Amino acid sequence: MIRNAFRFLSAEVKGLHAAVFVLAFSALLSSLLALGRDRLLAHVFGAGPTLDIYYAAFRIPDLIFVGTGALVSVYILIPELARRSGVEQRKYLDGILAGFSVFAVTVSIIAGILAPYLLSVLFPQFAANGSMPVLTLLTRVMLLQPIFLGISNIFAAVTQYRNRYALYSISPLLYNLGIILGVTLFYPIWGMIGLAVGVVFGAMMHAFIQVPSLYLDGFLSKFPKRIDFRILFSTALISLPRALALSMSEIAELGLIALAGLLTSGSIAIFVFAFNLQAVPLAIIGASYSVAAFPTLAAALSRGEKETFLNHVAIAMRYVFFWSMPATALIIVLRAHIVRVVLGSGQFDWTDTRLTAAVFALFAVSLAAQGITLLLIRAYYAAGRTFVPFLVSCATGALTIIIAALFVGTLHDSTILVFVQNIMRVQDLQGTEVLALGLAYSLASIFGVCVLLIHFEHRFGNFLWRISRAWWESLLTSMVVLITAYYALVIAGPLDVGSTTLSVFIKGFSGGVVGIVAGGATYWLLGSIELQETVLSIYGRFVKGSIARATGAAIATAAEDTPGQA
Repeated sequence: MIRNAFRFLSAEVKGLHAAVFVLAFSALLSSLLALGRDRLLAHVFGAGPTLDIYYAAFRIPDLIFVGTGALVSVYILIPELARRSGVEQRKYLDGILAGFSVFAVTVSIIAGILAPYLLSVLFPQFAANGSMPVLTLLTRVMLLQPIFLGISNIFAAVTQYRNRYALYSISPLLYNLGIILGVTLFYPIWGMIGLAVGVVFGAMMHAFIQVPSLYLDGFLSKFPKRIDFRILFSTALISLPRALALSMSEIAELGLIALAGLLTSGSIAIFVFAFNLQAVPLAIIGASYSVAAFPTLAAALSRGEKETFLNHVAIAMRYVFFWSMPATALIIVLRAHIVRVVLGSGQFDWTDTRLTAAVFALFAVSLAAQGITLLLIRAYYAAGRTFVPFLVSCATGALTIIIAALFVGTLHDSTILVFVQNIMRVQDLQGTEVLALGLAYSLASIFGVCVLLIHFEHRFGNFLWRISRAWWESLLTSMVVLITAYYALVIAGPLDVGSTTLSVFIKGFSGGVVGIVAGGATYWLLGSIELQETVLSIYGRFVKGSIARATGAAIATAAEDTPGQA
């Protein structure tokens, strides 16, 4: 039975649309489990000091994972494996695995020693209220997480090189399952330390689910007698720009969470809940198309086919617009319904719902921009130009923190605060300064994608006209979706403290269906090519049992590609 299960998980996946379907479906499953995880955390703890400490404990481990794990990215490891024979592949992977393990353990030990000092700088409010010992303890336990996730990233190179994408897609499910076990099983036994144990246990499962298939392929058969750090160094040197770019994004998020820690208690939890919610459509839409397109882009440029390269970037970008912009409209209208259904139980009260919904809507404003950024960054990687994404990531990260700090200061003005509260419908609530963080993130993301688009047009030329039609169609359709969904909710009736989860779901579902139908009709009237191709692809795959293949390239994705890790 186990052998048959692994044979099923090892099925090969090729083709752009088929790749997107697989990636989107696995992202959906992972996101649903992640939402279940967040609902459980919200139910047990609410948006309060306990979750603030818990989420703050992720910051240093996550930063280490992004910085160290990206140094052995699958985007570098897969090509390195491809140009080696079987014996050389095993030797290369052993060298990378051993070298990374020593490096990651060393960095985590140093971070564990320095944790009290680093955390007191990042989160002085916890030092002031006496929470620093428990925050330090949780952080030190969670420092095992980047080691296991980094190892999983290395394993993933082989898993994907062998086209075992279904097997790899299980990893994030197991990671979230570990966190759920931490809340339901370990927390009642060990208290807050049990939450950190759940995170580490999930990271272990994330990595070790891939071990049996690697062992059957002849990898991991013996421990290397000596560690050749030159292999790790040469690989890390190539990956360095990508690692730095990802680190800047993580540093920006760290800066926002540090700012949230200076606000009303529970602001960190609200920020993370909203961030994780917006990560769901980003993973399903933006990440799926950008990841699926990467091998095709790299192959086109390797053959010197610039026109093919630009066409594939444009196709993927049009689809990101096609899905993301109407999704943004639905999120803005249905934000309270979504948050209440997903998180609204137990200790997560109506105030938490309204604040999280407002921040969620502000994040969603940049949903298309974030998706396009993921795509353009991979286009630059395919072209061998990693410096531009790094510079833009640095500028965007710095701008995010600067704007957030300015906005938080601006909201201390009562007139401006009341104006913002009225727009976002969070009147008379405490802690609305957290809205500044979501707005800053979106504005900086939009700035970053504009810079990338302008530079991409300048570098490659003759590109923006390829996506202009899809952008205008998506913008018009989004406006129709927003208006129709809004008036459907007006007819359905408002939400209040006494609304049951079932009534909230029914009203939100009704408004969403009306908006989706109106959006689909608008796309149809506009003659959307993306709508026609999507319908034909779905029909061919699920009705006829086959689908036209746009390319024979494999998919490349990695642990660091998954949004909303914490």
